[in-house]
Amino acid sequence: MKKITATVYDTVDPYQRVTDVVHEAWKARDKEVWTNNIQDLITPDTVILDAGCGLGRLLPRFWSAKKIVMVEPDRKRFLHASVVAKCLINEDQELLEKLQDDGFVQTDEYDRLLQEINSSPLKSEKVHLLNDVMQSKAISQYETFDLIVCSHIWEHISLDIIQESLAAFYNFLKPNGSLVIFACKSAILYHLGATKEFAQGYTLITREEFFDICKNGHSKGLGIRYMPFDMLQSLLANPFNPTLQETFGDEFKSQSEFYQLPATPLFTIKQWEAYHSEFYTHENMQVGTYIEVPQIQARLYLPIKPIQSVAEILDLEQQVNQNETLKKMYLNDIVVVAKKNC
Repeated sequence: MKKITATVYDTVDPYQRVTDVVHEAWKARDKEVWTNNIQDLITPDTVILDAGCGLGRLLPRFWSAKKIVMVEPDRKRFLHASVVAKCLINEDQELLEKLQDDGFVQTDEYDRLLQEINSSPLKSEKVHLLNDVMQSKAISQYETFDLIVCSHIWEHISLDIIQESLAAFYNFLKPNGSLVIFACKSAILYHLGATKEFAQGYTLITREEFFDICKNGHSKGLGIRYMPFDMLQSLLANPFNPTLQETFGDEFKSQSEFYQLPATPLFTIKQWEAYHSEFYTHENMQVGTYIEVPQIQARLYLPIKPIQSVAEILDLEQQVNQNETLKKMYLNDIVVVAKKNC
């Protein structure tokens, strides 16, 4: 009897095309957001603080500045950012590209790089790294800054840390200096939790559960807070406003423990932009449809249909940003450029 063998088929992900389109659109919008809001703030004389620099992802974009101070409390991320800085100083483009590969960071070579930079910390006049929290008084040793950037930190920290950070930023900035905040927003305040960073599944959690995650660190998972734009605007003006206590409970602090602040508003928002809505590839959804797209199309009086191209996504997001109400309602990422009030 002839032996029966299995036939192996290559499985094609029916939603890979929309995933690819969305990824390309995000990269294009990321460049637009930087050009529209931040690029002109960086000159050869600019002194920058990257508050919560993580893996140093933004450092290449800051490189034309006079001086960059990077602050990161997580030791491993701090060391990774240090290696990125060393690559830029040595113009080692090959290693810089390796560091962006998820596979490379699992290798012995990567571990060796972290050990080397740990035993021989980077010394540079252009870039300075501090393994500390972003509200630390130790940052003042670098004097004052023209620009402070805090990228996607606010959604993972409790209100008391946001309050102290804003107090610190006000004190660290030069008169009329700029503060740039990247964060997650929504039309209402709500919280999600995941078992680990970059997990695919998220669960709706209470504010108290979010605060518990913040207090207990990575062992408790990852919390994400989606904050309305108006609330973010209010925080920038007065982070210790007593009306916040009703919403944030035991996260709220009535005043800064470390910094003196004026009674007048601290920061005024000069411009802001929404971008990067989430996409859906569930089997019951039409391929190429963003979860928010039908609602946005309806509110803009456009034909309701699936998105098929990068250009359509960019055009739709640009139309949202031309309408102040829709900007607050849709697209879950936000960049805010605020000026320090003198």
